[in-house]
Amino acid sequence: MAATPSTSRPSIFLRVGSDPQELAMLGGLGIFLVLLVLLPLGILLFYSFWSTGPADSGGSFTFANYTETFLTASTYRLLFNTLIFAVGSVVIGLIFGISLAWLIERTNAPFRNFAFVIAIVTAGMPPLIFAMAWVFLLNPRTGILNMPFTQWLGWDEGIFAPYNLGTLIVVEGFRLTPTIFLMIVGLFRSMDPALEEAAAASGAGLFTTLRKVTLPVMLPGLLGVTIFVGTATIGIFEIPAILGMPGGVHVFATRIYLALQQLPANYGLATSLGTIAAMLGLIGILAYHRVTRVAQRFATVTGKGFRPRTIDLGAWRKVAGGAIIFYFVVMVVVPVAVVFYVSLFEYYRVPSLTAFQAASFNAYRGLIHEEQFWIALKNSLIIITVVPISVMLLSALISWFVVRKKGRGSGLLDSIAFLPFTAPSIVFGLAFLLIAFWIDGILPIYGTIWIIAIAHISRFLPFGTRTTNGAMFQLHRELEEAGAVSGAGWLTVFRMITLRLLIPSLLAGWLWVAVHSGRELSIALLLASTRDNQILSALSWSRWENGRIDDAAALGMVLMGIMAVFIIVARVLTLKLSK
Repeated sequence: MAATPSTSRPSIFLRVGSDPQELAMLGGLGIFLVLLVLLPLGILLFYSFWSTGPADSGGSFTFANYTETFLTASTYRLLFNTLIFAVGSVVIGLIFGISLAWLIERTNAPFRNFAFVIAIVTAGMPPLIFAMAWVFLLNPRTGILNMPFTQWLGWDEGIFAPYNLGTLIVVEGFRLTPTIFLMIVGLFRSMDPALEEAAAASGAGLFTTLRKVTLPVMLPGLLGVTIFVGTATIGIFEIPAILGMPGGVHVFATRIYLALQQLPANYGLATSLGTIAAMLGLIGILAYHRVTRVAQRFATVTGKGFRPRTIDLGAWRKVAGGAIIFYFVVMVVVPVAVVFYVSLFEYYRVPSLTAFQAASFNAYRGLIHEEQFWIALKNSLIIITVVPISVMLLSALISWFVVRKKGRGSGLLDSIAFLPFTAPSIVFGLAFLLIAFWIDGILPIYGTIWIIAIAHISRFLPFGTRTTNGAMFQLHRELEEAGAVSGAGWLTVFRMITLRLLIPSLLAGWLWVAVHSGRELSIALLLASTRDNQILSALSWSRWENGRIDDAAALGMVLMGIMAVFIIVARVLTLKLSK
């Protein structure tokens, strides 16, 4: 009796190690990620235990940097400020983000689609520009919100003050609102409303149901978002720098920046604080993974079909519509209008009819004729172009091994790729600053735009892999298997089939990385060491620091314009692909 030919799955889906080419690619990716992620963080850790900085000769192993850091009372004030800032701003962001998501997804509130667009637009607003706007809104003497007290009542100062920890928390909470909204809106969209309907049938009111049923069911997802956003907030630089440093309120990010700006630079303090901040981030991420692991116990969406229920707000519908309009005014109209107004004057003037007569576009004309502006614009466009494409292609390749292979090597690859999220951006900037000194003789990229681009690729890689991992799980293997059966190699299948199927998710990730990379400031502040590798955000900060507020505001408007163009283009492409 003839032997029956064995049927086997194409080799493209066997575990890593069955194909020498795949093993070589996995090894190459591993080495690349070690150089891109582990080496910079390792050098940061090394210098936290070294007695001299990277530009100094000699040195020895020491615990003095940590001893000095932990024996200084200001370190504990710094830790307190950072934790209070992170917790407080996330709480405010959650209150507004949850409210907005609930109104849009679960109620018949007016302007819901408009509110969703607002959230996307405000998520792309540069934090530096948002902080500048609130300085002019809250200035004790000339701030717009204090004008009723100083101009009409004749007070010396109004009741609002920009430079304190409370203001930092509120402003950062506002800025986090669209991010939190975009992360949790899917929870409301996919939750089975059966439990809410049961509560309503038993006589529970609208807000009682929200408080005792809806939010508890969503608790694991909300905890995951809270920990994730809170961990990221530990390293926020722009809001504390603009609103905190003038009042002597510091968090980890601003103190690290100041340690590197003093002469000589205090690398011992900067690296020790950076390592502590990275450890806090690591604890946060471990907690995040623990929470998301148990989230399935609370699942309410099963194989049974369900239809999301729209809650009739009744008399509250007008209130909800008013709240959405108020959100639009506070998050979009006011910041953009204030920054644009400031850009029209060489020196800030209290808004009035007389002031408007002196308005001009001199700041914009000056930028057009300034070589440094065009250098920064070119560099920003390079960053916005190169970084998102590199991140998403690298993420897709990593996710292919992680999701399709599921071997030990692929799991390690995923862990290394996610590691940059544990370190704040300014810590990553410091790490790449240190490595640039080390490799300058071999690869002279210090002082070029490419050191910033490489740091951004490493920093934003975790966000790329989270996007492509989820998208790869949704792709069935049948089409890829068909390509393998027809004789195509795994690289051809990946390039011609997998990447094309991933285009919608790659586009979404590309937009997210482009917006965040284009507006990022703290990494650029540490790595933009020459006029030839300045980017728009760093140039705007420089003008702000030097008191040229009209130039800083004009640069901010240009940066916001670029972000708006990218968002519109991505939206148009997404709509075309969805047809």
